[in-house]
Amino acid sequence: MKGVGLFRCIGLLLAFLLTIAAAACGGSSGGDNIVFVSDMDGDDEIYLLDPGDGETVKLTDNLSRDFDPRLSPDGRSVVYLSGEAGDLNVNLVDRDGETVTRLTHDPGAGVTPLWSPDGRRLAYVSQRDGNPEVYIMAADGSGKTRVTSNSNGDVIGDWSPDGEWLVLHRPQGEPEQGLLLRNPQGVNLVQLTSEQDSGAVWSPDGKSIAFVRSDGDNSDIYVVSMLKDGTWQDDTEVNRLTQDEAADHSPAWSSNSETIAFVSNRDGNAEIYTMRADGSNQRRLTRNDTDDVAPVWSDDGKRIAFVSYLFGAGELFIMDDDGERQRRVTNNSAEDHSPDW
Repeated sequence: MKGVGLFRCIGLLLAFLLTIAAAACGGSSGGDNIVFVSDMDGDDEIYLLDPGDGETVKLTDNLSRDFDPRLSPDGRSVVYLSGEAGDLNVNLVDRDGETVTRLTHDPGAGVTPLWSPDGRRLAYVSQRDGNPEVYIMAADGSGKTRVTSNSNGDVIGDWSPDGEWLVLHRPQGEPEQGLLLRNPQGVNLVQLTSEQDSGAVWSPDGKSIAFVRSDGDNSDIYVVSMLKDGTWQDDTEVNRLTQDEAADHSPAWSSNSETIAFVSNRDGNAEIYTMRADGSNQRRLTRNDTDDVAPVWSDDGKRIAFVSYLFGAGELFIMDDDGERQRRVTNNSAEDHSPDW
């Protein structure tokens, strides 16, 4: 019996150590990797970065331009745009760079494809019918379905966290501008705003959408939210979060929906700021004489990756959510940009 007790203690100890190791390595949803674009080999290619040790894996390797990468929710695949076939098309590559799959064979798929929250579908734009329209397809490229039908050239903003809506915007100058919601099945159109609005991103809790409103001379960050106990098909509330004479743009939500990172030119050049979801407590996190742009949050909401031009060409940096411990994670003479965490 003493031997059984000893083995049980050893088993519990091993289980405890394995639990700690699993937590240290991250979950199964892709871990800590950042996908980005670099022209370090002469043209834009897709790379995967481990920010812990700076190791990069080259995922694409051709003589065409590959850009706008997005990691799948499980972290196992990357969808991106490629000009390898002549026209811009949507491609898929696994995280090892071993298998590349062309998902579309349409002319003019020139807008970033976006994963649905469950990773089963992709929203993208195609001109296969002569006009830019939004389509949905399965993650393997099958089941392509058109969900918009107009002459406005709708631009995809984001999926709702429950996968029930796509938020779109219409380009500046279109007669019916503003943000609108469309069900991925192509039904239920909801007009949210009617100004020069773009760059919409959904809060992880699904209750609000941050976006950028332009008036021709300036841009500020706004939020449109559901009313208490309401739905997106009911009345909504729009609030302005930034009110500076310089441009504020590129909002990005933290995982708990309590903080928004954004870019502002209010101090003479582009810097990274954060603010609470109601626009209060606006804090400058980067302080350089060159531009810092494109903030993206880690899954745990504790760190922010961004692009800095501190050393000339764009490089990827990481910092804590309060701006502390800023460090450079790419180091080359190429242009590194478009991070997705």
